[in-house]
Amino acid sequence: MALELAWLRTWVEVVDAGGFTRAAEHMHLSQPRVSAHIASLERELGCSLIERRIRPLTLTDDGRALLSRARAVLAAADELVTARQTDRGTISGTVSVASFASGSSEFLPGVITKLWEEHSQIHVAVLDGDVGFIEAALSERRVSVALRPIRPEPHDQAFTMRPLWREPFVMLAPTGHPLLEKSEVDLRDFANQRVITIGNPLANTVVGYEAEVELSVKDMVAPYGTISHQPTTLGAMVRAGHGIGIINYLGAVMIQREGMEMRPIRDLHRYRDVGIWWHSERPLGAAAQAFIRAAIRAPRPEGTTAIPPP
Repeated sequence: MALELAWLRTWVEVVDAGGFTRAAEHMHLSQPRVSAHIASLERELGCSLIERRIRPLTLTDDGRALLSRARAVLAAADELVTARQTDRGTISGTVSVASFASGSSEFLPGVITKLWEEHSQIHVAVLDGDVGFIEAALSERRVSVALRPIRPEPHDQAFTMRPLWREPFVMLAPTGHPLLEKSEVDLRDFANQRVITIGNPLANTVVGYEAEVELSVKDMVAPYGTISHQPTTLGAMVRAGHGIGIINYLGAVMIQREGMEMRPIRDLHRYRDVGIWWHSERPLGAAAQAFIRAAIRAPRPEGTTAIPPP
């Protein structure tokens, strides 16, 4: 049997990507080349692995039976390469990381600096987005590692995580706003205020997901709250006097400029907890493993604390 690892890797990529076209994009191959790999694998194994006439992509009985073994073979091959690279001390490659804006701004630069001190040949690519984007990017294998809040819990139960830091939520208000006369604000101070929060602007709600789930301010906000997709937009709207912002601490640090001030929220025992995530059912290359180690060892961002053990 002359089975090639490239055929096996292509088949698993097609399964994980949900189709030939997306797999071709991820692997930087032409679609005919992807199809040829699958055909060669099926010919060598003597069975059909994918139902060609069914959409969405569906595996045959043989395909379902062989998928876990295929993943094990690829994991063993990747582990062999990782061990060899580690022995030589010359880990190289590209790590694609999905992250959120304030994590990318206030944490990742230090992680990458430390990573390059040990492994100068590793290249890091960062894709910023919201929680939904981060989860999709990791599930669809567009990235191998993700920096993501621990809540809301991901839909994919195969994600695994190591905790990194805890940060509070704070209020941002334009200079001169009456609430800034206080050294701390209370959730009740937000009653009938126009608030600006982070979330999905297309969702049917007047507050972003963290303000609604973590802070429970939904019932305190008049039905004209504003939801922004990015912290920088939230900051611009606060400075312009369009409302007060409720945001995680690092997001506030990232965008705070002249024209607005930050205040802690008193007696609020809710936080944004952040972790480093990867997919437990997919092999991690040596470069991705080195990045995870660097992130776990890195100092927490200033103003954050450790996440208490459960």
